[in-house]
Amino acid sequence: MHFLSIMFFAISSSSDSFIIGLSYAAKKIKINAINNLVVAFISCIGTILAMLFGNIFLGFVKPIYTSVLGSLILLLFGLYMLRNAFKKNHSDCVQINCENHINLYSEMLEHPEIVDKNNSKTIDFKEAIILGFILSINNIGLGLGASLLGMNIYLTSLSSLIFSILFIKMGYFIGEKVFSSNLSNYAEKISACVIILLGILELFM
Repeated sequence: MHFLSIMFFAISSSSDSFIIGLSYAAKKIKINAINNLVVAFISCIGTILAMLFGNIFLGFVKPIYTSVLGSLILLLFGLYMLRNAFKKNHSDCVQINCENHINLYSEMLEHPEIVDKNNSKTIDFKEAIILGFILSINNIGLGLGASLLGMNIYLTSLSSLIFSILFIKMGYFIGEKVFSSNLSNYAEKISACVIILLGILELFM
């Protein structure tokens, strides 16, 4: 069961990379293979650090409690992701200062071109580092939940790295062929539902 959970986790946690690829293709912003690897690697580090922290926590709490806590973290994070996905449908605001508090992660997903600070239509090394750090925000919360559920830190992190690399390329390819603004929103909703389902399954397994 843990192997399937790891695969579902890796796919869902990498869905934002797919959305970034879609958006960059639509806006004709290119990212080469090296910088794609940099983005995925930094995002993977976020997963590793979160899971290492979760492993430390495991040493102080009984497994039954950490399992429940891990499931609840995934459930809450999935609900938060789902809420954000639906919220986009009812918001026409595109300015950075449109809310009292700034959600940098959500802003970047809606307008990933803001990472291309020099408007070169190419994501360079420095911009790839910024993009990787922003994407790692998502993986920190999910990685903590996965760790508390007892998922293997190495297999989980490696799977996340691989899917992140593939999903940016896949998103870019699909975005070049046919792009729909609804496609990225559907990807977010599906990803959130998978995380919620994973949390529920792990809670009762």
